[in-house]
Amino acid sequence: MNKRKTSQEVFNELLEHTKMSANKLATEIGLPTNVFLYRIKNGKNNISTKLAQQISNRFKEVNYAYLVSGQGTLTNDHKEQIPDNVFINTNGNVFTEKKDGSFSMRVRYLTFNTYQSYLKSLHDSSFEYQWDEATFCVDQFGKGFYQGFKTNNNSMNGEKLYDTPNNASLLGRELGKHHWQDGFRPTDSGWIILTQNNIYHKDIINYDNKNKTITCSSRNHSPEFANFKLKIDDINQIFKVIKRTF
Repeated sequence: MNKRKTSQEVFNELLEHTKMSANKLATEIGLPTNVFLYRIKNGKNNISTKLAQQISNRFKEVNYAYLVSGQGTLTNDHKEQIPDNVFINTNGNVFTEKKDGSFSMRVRYLTFNTYQSYLKSLHDSSFEYQWDEATFCVDQFGKGFYQGFKTNNNSMNGEKLYDTPNNASLLGRELGKHHWQDGFRPTDSGWIILTQNNIYHKDIINYDNKNKTITCSSRNHSPEFANFKLKIDDINQIFKVIKRTF
């Protein structure tokens, strides 16, 4: 089987095949804006199953399975079906079932010390952020949006069972913004919080609905890791940590 390609690689191959810009392609498949396509082109988003269907409906020769899995070939004349043990959720996360019934899941991987480069790519369309990828072993297929992270300090290491040391790899499942108003329950391994200026791995110990803030807490009690508040309006995404590897 061919090596799996990223959504960015697949999308740029598609543009070359169709001889179109992302703007022209958006018009061809009936999208009201080209923003999402440019985010895929620059490696900031994956190709969703819905978008893959829109593309393959318009370009009959394009292989839907290749768009969502990155495995096989772009056109149907060399079509390679998704293997029976590979499953793709609606957010483009690919799960490969193993012989023992567990799954290998490949996700985009964001290191804390490259976060400023990632932020720059959001505000400067000429700057392309090159996503790394990582593989995690999980117990079951999941329907959410998953992403990997790598820590760069010991703020969440209180040396207890579910604490996290420096340079750990974390798998996070995004908590949709519509759930934030319900508050944040205690978790085994904390939350990943992506803001307009920084990225944090913390426990969320309070949600102030009136002032629209959360209070973030570390498990390392060193003075440099004191509690602090973040404004909800300054937060882009929040992920619950569901898996850790050291």
